[in-house]
Amino acid sequence: MILPDDWDKPGKENRKLCRKFEYASYSNDGITLPYRLFRADAKEPVPLVMYLHGADAVGTDNKKQLKLHDIGTMFAKQKWQEKHPCHIAAPQYDIDMHWSKDDIAWVFNSLVDKLCHDLNVDIKRLYIYGYSAGGVGTLKYLKDYPGKYAGAIAICGAVSVGKIEELKKTPLWMIHASDDNIVKATYMEPGLKKLYHYGSRDVYEKIGNDAENLKYTELPGGYMADHYGVNPHCSWVEVSDDNNYQYREWLFQQKNDG
Repeated sequence: MILPDDWDKPGKENRKLCRKFEYASYSNDGITLPYRLFRADAKEPVPLVMYLHGADAVGTDNKKQLKLHDIGTMFAKQKWQEKHPCHIAAPQYDIDMHWSKDDIAWVFNSLVDKLCHDLNVDIKRLYIYGYSAGGVGTLKYLKDYPGKYAGAIAICGAVSVGKIEELKKTPLWMIHASDDNIVKATYMEPGLKKLYHYGSRDVYEKIGNDAENLKYTELPGGYMADHYGVNPHCSWVEVSDDNNYQYREWLFQQKNDG
């Protein structure tokens, strides 16, 4: 993927944070997902956070999913871990894969179950988040496995039109820039004969009125350029900004009592 000149860059702390993630790999049904794992320093069960990268981090190096942006390492920061210790898993898919493919989704779900078994996880506080293609994957997995996750954040994502009501079953916060032209906030165009997928705004307009735990933040046109000097698709920068702890705090307030 050729990145625009105004793509975001990781902060100075990112490289140090990446080193806190061990290298691992998981194989099932002929599919292998390399992944990075951060283990919380805690004796009691703690949340497990599953992080899904975007298309710019595709590959098999098991590095790009963390080193390209701050969004993948934000929960590993010492300040956060002291307040909210958690395990973090960051898998990576290869060029011929995608989070939205059913076979990848099945292997990903199997990996989640393995980590819940192997680690000291508070299974009532299983979280998932991702950006761009990872936002797409996050929304798909909420539809495919309704109620499995205690909370989710989908950043500049989209989702197929089917089974949209399933998204009501998980507390979800979507973030999208209105001027994002890579993954649009809305695909509801005048005169469109058939719609195949929804942007974040479309999802909120479809089910937001009767979904108690659905939140949506749409960043106005020019916001990402004015505030961060980056492409409007890079709305994950808004979420990883340490001045905006509200996204992280909200996620960790969610608990699955089912």
